Parts: sequence; C-alpha cells; structure tokens
Amino acid sequence: MTSSEQNRRLVLEAVARFGAGDVEGFAELLDEDFVSHNPRVAHDPALQSGREAFADFLKVSVHLRDAKVVAKHVLADGDLVAVHTHVGTAQGDLATVDLFRVGEGRIVEHWDVVQPVPDELPHPHGMF
Repeated sequence: MTSSEQNRRLVLEAVARFGAGDVEGFAELLDEDFVSHNPRVAHDPALQSGREAFADFLKVSVHLRDAKVVAKHVLADGDLVAVHTHVGTAQGDLATVDLFRVGEGRIVEHWDVVQPVPDELPHPHGMF
C-alpha cells in the first residue's frame, strides 16, 4: 500500500470518528504537536499540546456538536489529504474542505475552508 493510500485511510478514519461524535477517538489520531490553522482554535503551546487544544475546541464548539459528517470527495498526494465534506448541524448545513498533513501515521497539521450551504442555489449543480 502506498503512503498516499495509508494517509487517505487515516484521514477517513479521523473523519468517521468525528462524524460519530467520538472526539477522543478523533484526537487519538492527532500528533501531540498537532497544529491547526483554524483561526477559531485557541492554542497556547505553553499551556497545552496542539492535540489537546483542538480536542477542546471540538468539545465546546456548539455548531459542531452532534454534527452529521459525510465525506464526499477525498484527494491524497503523499503526506497531504484533502476531504470535501457535507456537515449537517442544527444551525444549518456546511460545505467544508479540510486539508490534513500526515506524518509517521498521525495527523500533524490541519487547514480548513468552511461555507454555509444556502437553502436555494442559483444553479442546478449542488454543492457536492
């Protein structure tokens, strides 16, 4: 199995755990020195690890609590894996693209782009 395929499987496992509401299980797949580039994730490295900071963010994030997550597209290229997901929340649906960097069997870095799914689209193409 190629490293791209191993990394793809790791990230899909992380997405599945998050989608099942298993934040602790999701966090197990993150490196201790995990880095999130999401501007809403507070992280002071002097007080806690990147993994702990991200898990804390997910635990208290009201809009992600009980979210339903469905991976629609996955791209893997070496240590980078991108996942296009449909996230259903109580506040409305979101279209997201999460980019993960993987190292030594753990997720070490994360970027994301999030946009709300409008009730009506001006075209027939959908968001996914």
